Amino acid sequence: MNFILLITAILVLLFSLRQMTLIEKSTNNSDIQEIKQNISLLICGIPVIVALAFIPYQVWVLAGESNDWDGVYIIGGTAIVSIIISFVFYYKGKLKFN
Repeated sequence: MNFILLITAILVLLFSLRQMTLIEKSTNNSDIQEIKQNISLLICGIPVIVALAFIPYQVWVLAGESNDWDGVYIIGGTAIVSIIISFVFYYKGKLKFN
């Protein structure tokens, strides 16, 4: 079950990042459209933040829930890798849609 939750969190992260790049691609003709775009980006940012916090936790659970330094290394390493992958995926999406 934990593995399914991890895969789901990764898919939610990637889908939300893709939606953010699609929303940013749209052009704004008025202030109201820009406000709607910013609200949509904020709403898409919530699952990104939740996924970035949940993915290291799930990896820590799958690794055995160690309470020693190896648990810190697992959570920290997974968080750094998740953030780097998110930036790369977002950047590639920005290049693709521009």
